[in-house]
Amino acid sequence: MTVQRILHGGGNDLAVLPLSRHPAVDAVEADLWSVGGQLVAHHERPLGTSRFGISRRGLARLLPVPFEALIEVVEDAMLVLDLRAWTGDPAPDLARTLSRLDRSRLRVTCEDWRLADRARAWLPDLDVAYSIRDERQLRAYLAGRDAGAIEPVPVVIRHTLLHTLDEVEALRLRAGDVGVWTVDDAARALELAAWGVDRITSNRLAVLNAL
Repeated sequence: MTVQRILHGGGNDLAVLPLSRHPAVDAVEADLWSVGGQLVAHHERPLGTSRFGISRRGLARLLPVPFEALIEVVEDAMLVLDLRAWTGDPAPDLARTLSRLDRSRLRVTCEDWRLADRARAWLPDLDVAYSIRDERQLRAYLAGRDAGAIEPVPVVIRHTLLHTLDEVEALRLRAGDVGVWTVDDAARALELAAWGVDRITSNRLAVLNAL
């Protein structure tokens, strides 16, 4: 089975965007925010309406990438849009923007599953996935699927939550499509590929090239 190779954060920096043409890159991921009704990509969490955000290194000046630039530069690769929210509901802005575009090479992921459901309601043909970052969310998804309370929505999961082939198969049985993030070790990426995951996200081209 072919694994989709996703460059993590590749859409958050205009200088990195040309890597979408690298032969080891099938898709480029970007953190997408709605600011004043406009979609922009950057990693940092915004501080209100200021031009600054919070990163792991502390306060940082925001250098947002307009969504139009993502579409223009990323011509052949897929775009994986990690939809983020800090105030308000970005789903209507996302729907308004994407309604004018060919959505066949777009995927939206959300840590907030309610936000994901709103995006799916606005654009039923859009490929939307739930993001799972901890054991509690994983248990909630599995229990919800088994109880029929959650539809078979695809998932992207922190790779350290998967320990065996059986766990991947159980999740794929419920989700239909399983992606993992963020894998920066080639041996681990190859192991996950052998277990049957559908998508692997990495910061490193060397890891993507190994798949």
